[in-house]
Amino acid sequence: MLLIVAAVVCVLSGAAAAPENVTVVVSSSTSTSTDSRPATVSTTNFPKNHRPIEEVEVLQPAGGGLAIVMPASTPRTVLFKKSSGTDPCSADNHVVLQDETLRSFNQPVDEDAGALCDQELDPGWYQFRSLAGNTIPTSCPAMNHCGTHYPIWLRGEIPKLDEGIVNSQGCVHVDDDCCGHSMPILLKNCTDFIVYFLQPTPACDMAYCAGHMVPCPLGLESDTGFTPCQFLVQLIDVKISVDLNKANGIEIRCQAEIDQVKALETVVVEVDWLDSGIVIHQQKYMPAEQKYAVIPRKSWKLGQTLQCRARVRHISINTFTPQVLSEEFFAGIQILSPNPMQLIEGGNPVELEFTSTLPVGCIRDNCCIQLQVSVVYPEKTYFCPTGEPLDRLGVIDCLWNVCKDDWNETHGIPFRVRYDNLYHGNQQLEIELKTHTLEHKDWTDYTMPRQQVHVLGVDVSEKCVSSSMIHTFDGLVYEHQLQGTFLLYKNNLHEVHVDYRPCHYRKMCNCAVRVQSKYSAFVADYCKKGYLQIWSESTNTDETLQDITIIQQNEGRSYKLVFPSGTTVVIGPYLSFVNVHVFATDMGRTSGLCGSFDRDGSNDLDLPNGQGSACKYQPRASCEAFSQHWRVKEFQVLDVTETGQIDRSGKEEDEGLYCACRSPYSSKIMPAASNITLVFLEHESTNVIKKRSDDDVIACESSQCFHKNGIEMSEEYLKFTASEFFTVKDVLEKQTDVLLKPYEKIQSDDHGGEWNLHDAKLFCQNYVANSLAAQQCDYVADVKVSDRIVECANDIHTTNDSSWAAVALNNLKYDCKTEIYRNLSLWEETHDGKIVPPSDLLSSLCINNCSGTGECKNGVCMCKGGYVGSDCSINQNLPPVITGLTMNPCDVQETSCKYVIVSGPKFAENNDLRCGIEVFVVKDRDHTAISQGMTFSTAEFLSFQAVICTVPTLPVHSVGKHFNKDSTRALVKVSVCYGKQCSDPLELWVIDSRCWHCDLESPCEPKLHGPCFFYNPYYTEPASKEAKAQ
Repeated sequence: MLLIVAAVVCVLSGAAAAPENVTVVVSSSTSTSTDSRPATVSTTNFPKNHRPIEEVEVLQPAGGGLAIVMPASTPRTVLFKKSSGTDPCSADNHVVLQDETLRSFNQPVDEDAGALCDQELDPGWYQFRSLAGNTIPTSCPAMNHCGTHYPIWLRGEIPKLDEGIVNSQGCVHVDDDCCGHSMPILLKNCTDFIVYFLQPTPACDMAYCAGHMVPCPLGLESDTGFTPCQFLVQLIDVKISVDLNKANGIEIRCQAEIDQVKALETVVVEVDWLDSGIVIHQQKYMPAEQKYAVIPRKSWKLGQTLQCRARVRHISINTFTPQVLSEEFFAGIQILSPNPMQLIEGGNPVELEFTSTLPVGCIRDNCCIQLQVSVVYPEKTYFCPTGEPLDRLGVIDCLWNVCKDDWNETHGIPFRVRYDNLYHGNQQLEIELKTHTLEHKDWTDYTMPRQQVHVLGVDVSEKCVSSSMIHTFDGLVYEHQLQGTFLLYKNNLHEVHVDYRPCHYRKMCNCAVRVQSKYSAFVADYCKKGYLQIWSESTNTDETLQDITIIQQNEGRSYKLVFPSGTTVVIGPYLSFVNVHVFATDMGRTSGLCGSFDRDGSNDLDLPNGQGSACKYQPRASCEAFSQHWRVKEFQVLDVTETGQIDRSGKEEDEGLYCACRSPYSSKIMPAASNITLVFLEHESTNVIKKRSDDDVIACESSQCFHKNGIEMSEEYLKFTASEFFTVKDVLEKQTDVLLKPYEKIQSDDHGGEWNLHDAKLFCQNYVANSLAAQQCDYVADVKVSDRIVECANDIHTTNDSSWAAVALNNLKYDCKTEIYRNLSLWEETHDGKIVPPSDLLSSLCINNCSGTGECKNGVCMCKGGYVGSDCSINQNLPPVITGLTMNPCDVQETSCKYVIVSGPKFAENNDLRCGIEVFVVKDRDHTAISQGMTFSTAEFLSFQAVICTVPTLPVHSVGKHFNKDSTRALVKVSVCYGKQCSDPLELWVIDSRCWHCDLESPCEPKLHGPCFFYNPYYTEPASKEAKAQ
C-alpha cells in the first residue's frame, strides 16, 4: 500500500512541487518493486460536477524511477484541494513555454520544420505563453494540426478561480477518433493565465495544443501578426476604360484602383459586368498579373450602357472589400444634342452633335467607319404632288466619317431647313444614324437611337400682282396708268420688269415681262405679234450660266420662273397677270411697284432714301409719282463692270449642297392617288438617297420638294430660239395697241349687242363666282373671287367679248391651285396615312373644265379618245390651223434659216405632232416653182401657239459664191399635222440678201451686182461690220 501511495506522490512531485493533503485511496491489489503490473487506485471526496477517476494505473518501471499515472478506465475529474504547500500559479512553480506558436489549434504541421513531439517533456506544471494563445483548446483539432500529427486537446472546461486545481483529461486525436488515446491533465485558473500539469506523451508525433491563433497569412495584418487578422486592402475606385487590342479590335476594360496592399500577389479582383443593373458577365483577375479585366466581345453590344462592379478578395480566405460600382459607360456613338432638336425654316444650321465612346482602329488601311444619315418620316407625313415625301430637313452629306484620330472628339452634322415657300405646316421628323462598314466587324449593323426633330415653318404667303391693278405685297391695291417699262420687283440681283402698253381690253396691259437674275434673263412678249413669244438672254459674259428655273405650264399658256432665292414669278395666260410670290428671304429687302415687303402697308407707296410717301393712298386710285419713280429704260440689263462681271451690291446666301437623305426604301414613292398619271408628275424628284454602284451605299442628291406643275425648260434652248428667230429689230418693235382675242370660248352668253359694266358684272358673277371652283376656293387664303369678278367685268365691258370670263375663271383656278399646293393646312390624310393636296378640290380646278371632252382628276385633264391638249380642246381628227411663220422671208445672211417657228391659235403637245415641208426650186426665167417633194419630220412643241419645224438643207444655205440665181433662193411650204391631218401650208422664202431684195408685198427683185449670178474670180467678200470696227 505504501509503495502505491509513494508512487502517486512521486508522480505528482515530478518537476514541480506536488500538491499537499491529497487523499488517495487504494481500492485493491498489491505490487512489488519488480512488478510492473498496474495497481488500482481509488479516489474519494470528489466535488460536484466533477467525475472521479475510479481507477488509475501506477506504472513502476523496473529498476525504480518515477512512476507514471495513467487512467485505468473511463476518466473522471479529480479535485485536489489545496491546504498548504507551494501554489503552481507562482512563477517559480511552473515552467513557461514561450512563443511556441506552432501548437496553435489551427496550425497545420510545418513539414519543413518537422512535427512537434512532447515525448521528452518533463512532467510538471506549465504555462503556455504565445501570440497564438495561452490555453489548451477544449475542442477537437484536426489531424495534423497543432504543429503535430496527433494533437492533444483538453476534454473539459477551464476551471473557475475558486475551483483550485482540477483534474481533467487530455485527448489525443488519432485517425478518425478525436479521443483515440487519453492522458490525465491537472490545471488551475490563475486569473490571468492557466497552468497545466502535463506529462510526456507516450509516443511521437504527439504534442499538446496551445491557443487557436495562427500567424496572419501573407496579405493579412493584425497588431500582433496573428489571428484575428484584418484585410486592410482598400478598393478606392472602379473605372471603365477603352482601347484597341493588338488586332485593332475594341477592348472595354474594368480596372480597380487598390490601396493599402502589402502583397499584391495575395489579392484577386472579382468583376461583375452589368447592363441596366443585370449581371451579363462575371470574371476575375490577379492584379499582380494583369491591370484590368476585359469583357469578351460576345458579351456586349453596341448601344449598351455598361457598368462594372468589383470587389477585392484575399486569395486564400473568404475576406472581401466592399463592392464598388463604376459610373455608367455608354458603349457606342453617343448623341450629345438635346432631344428633340428644333430647326426653323431658313434659320441657321443646327448641328447634331455626337461622339464615339469607343475607339476606331485601322483594318486593312481603312481607319474610318462611316455613319449613314437618314431622315425618317412619320407614318402620317406630307406627300408632294410628285408622290414623294415633303423634304424639308437637309444635310450637306448623307455619309459621315469617324476615324482613328478623331473618334473621341465632338462631331457635328449640320442640318438645316431651307425656305420651301410652303406655309401653315410644321413637321415632326426623326434622324437616324447607322454604321455602314464591312471591314470593322466591331461596328457592323449598329443603329443609334433616333433623334427627334421639330421643323418650324416660316409662313410667307404674300404675293404682288400686276393685272388691271397693282396689288402690293402688303395688301395695297392701286392703279398703274403710265405706259413704258417699269421695275415691278427688285431684291438685290433679282428683278422683274414689266412693259405696260394700252390694249383693247384694258387701259394698260402687261405687254411684256423681263425676269432677270445674276447670269440670265427670261423675256415673255405678247405685244410684238399678238401671241406669246418667249426667249432667254445672258446678262453675263459666260452665256452657259443659268440661274433662273423656267417652267412651262399648261402647254405654254403660262410660265413660272423661280429665282435662286426661291422667289417665284408667275406669268399668266395672255400676260393677263404677273404674280411675284415672295420668299422669306425677301422680307424687308424688296422695292419697285410691288412696294416694300415688311407686312406694313403704310409704307408701300414710300419713295426710297427717306423721301417719304409719294401720295396718299386711296384704294384702286393711281399714284403717278410712285409709278414714275420706278420707270426704267426699256428692258434694262443689269450693270456690268469693266471686267465684264456683274457688280453685286450684296451677297446671296450660298446654301451649298442640300441632301434630303431619305431612306432607300422611300426613294421612289408612287402618288397617293393611283389615278394620277405621269402627266401630273411631270418630273422625277432627285431629293432621295440613291445607291452608289461602287460600294453599295447612298449617294447624296437633292432638289427641293417643289411642285412644278409643268415642264422645265432650258435657258440654253430659249437662247437658241432667240438667236435663231428674233433680230434686234424684232425684239424692240412693239405694237402700241395689241389686238388680243382669247381662244377660250363661252358656250352661250345669251347676250346680244354691247356689254355695259352692270351686265358684265352680273354675267361674271354667275359665270365665275357661282362656279364650283369659286365656291370651293372661296375659303382658301389669298384667293379673292371678288377681284376676279371686277377684272372679268372690266375686260368684257372693254372688249365686248364674254370669252374673258373664261380667262378670269382660269386665272382664279390657277390662284387657287397655287395656294393649295403651298398651304399645308389644306392638305388631307389618305387612308394609308399620307397627307396630300386635297384631290376633290383639285378636281374642280382644271383649265377650261377640260373643254367637255375630258375628266378633271387632281387638277389634270384626262382626255377622252381622240382629244389632246392640257384642256382636251384639240381634236386630233381635225387638221390644225396655222396663222404665221417667224422671219419670212428668212435671210441666210442674218440667221441659219434651218428652223422656222409656226404660229397658230392652238397646238397640243402630242407624239403625232409633225411638220410637213415641201421645197420648191424657183426658176429665174419665169419664176416657176418646181416641187422637190414633201418630207415629214417631228415637230418640236414650243408652246400651245408655236411649234418649231426643221427646214431641209438647201443650196441657198451655202453663203459662199453662187453660180446661178436658182441656188440663191428657195420656196418652202410649211404645214403642221396631227398624224395625217395636216393644215393648209404657208409659204416661207429662204433667200440670200446679197442676191435678192424681198418683201411679202411684191416679188423678190434680184441684185445684179454681186457674187450671186456669175463667177467672178476677182470678187472678194465685203468686210463684216466686226472686221471694219477693228
